[in-house]
Amino acid sequence: MNFIESVLLGILQGITEFLPVSSSGHLILLEHLMGLKEVPMIYDIILHVASLSAVLFFFRKKILSLAKSVFDMNARNDHKYILFLIVSTTVTGVMVFATKPLILILRERPQFLAVCFVITAAVLITAQFLMKKGDAAREISFRDALFIGFFQGIAVLPGVSRSGSTISAGLMRKLSGDKAVEYSFMLSIPAILGAFVMESGDGALGNIDTAVLAAGFIAAFLASLLSLKFLVFMIRKTALYPFAIYVLALAAAVPFIM
Repeated sequence: MNFIESVLLGILQGITEFLPVSSSGHLILLEHLMGLKEVPMIYDIILHVASLSAVLFFFRKKILSLAKSVFDMNARNDHKYILFLIVSTTVTGVMVFATKPLILILRERPQFLAVCFVITAAVLITAQFLMKKGDAAREISFRDALFIGFFQGIAVLPGVSRSGSTISAGLMRKLSGDKAVEYSFMLSIPAILGAFVMESGDGALGNIDTAVLAAGFIAAFLASLLSLKFLVFMIRKTALYPFAIYVLALAAAVPFIM
């Protein structure tokens, strides 16, 4: 992998990480088109860490509030929020552990991406019908945490959007669009960190040139900030159909690309 390829992959990761179109699916397609036969999974995860950095920056006020609440015994709502993040992450972790062999098989058979893209489109279309039914006053509950964690677990399949699945799950539970987006990306913090820890243990990181890696990281970070702002805008406009149509078109194109 050279410098330009790394930047292109970083930009693609940043754009697709927060838009509900599956960053992992797009990375697999681009890696195939560029003839990159042996891109280690740890590289994809480091690009996700760049996107995670964008989340930390974008939601810095919420994160700081949660951090401060740890030492405030009266901040019960924040304590519940942290507990729910742990619950959702635990559900996802169990699902990842159980399905990791399947994930590796799917990564080696990109033709299955078409099916996963269709799943993403179906989830987005369902969420579109529910967007205006959200209750702005409704707070996240334990059942919501379980439900959203389950959908995030499904999204470990390449081609199934993590952001699309978790935001849609929140909307299905009648959360407001803003709260569904916020919870989705707060939940991405432990999810991405967990994936990084799991995959960095195989030593694959040392096989990547530092300059090439840094170029991809910076490109992914900047693109992530822009796409996150755009997604928030689209959610507030209650418009998920464009993403569903795009993903369906991509699913139809996969057999020709692969």
